[in-house]
Amino acid sequence: MDVLGLPLHPLIVHAAVILVPLAALGALTIVVSARARARFGTLVAGVAVVAAASAFAAMLTGPLLADEIGVAGSTRIARHQQFGTWTPWPTLVLALAVPLHLWVRRPGGERGAAAVLVGGVIVVASLAALVLIVLTGHAGATAVWGS
Repeated sequence: MDVLGLPLHPLIVHAAVILVPLAALGALTIVVSARARARFGTLVAGVAVVAAASAFAAMLTGPLLADEIGVAGSTRIARHQQFGTWTPWPTLVLALAVPLHLWVRRPGGERGAAAVLVGGVIVVASLAALVLIVLTGHAGATAVWGS
């Protein structure tokens, strides 16, 4: 799959590599800071949704590129594909949990167990997304550029 002669997967990957860490770090920030939540909460929620979409798009376009360039099933690409299969899922959790957190923590809203639970989910999902995007990117770069 190409866009203007360029493979789609590397183009989408660049979006995921930027947006997933931004979403994760933004989500961590709004969990711990009411001021940041009030000022940037909606922005973080939007970035989380676009980050999840880009992570899933990267996961779906990767096998197409591997087939196109003849490396599908190779050991060079296997580790990258393994990490790439997991990366979108914590990002999806962020895309769902951040708006829920904003709703639970709205002025006059719940500040009890629900807020703590959703905040905990965001912390775990953010850390998982950060680790997985780094591992996936490193494995992909190693597969393309060598060890």
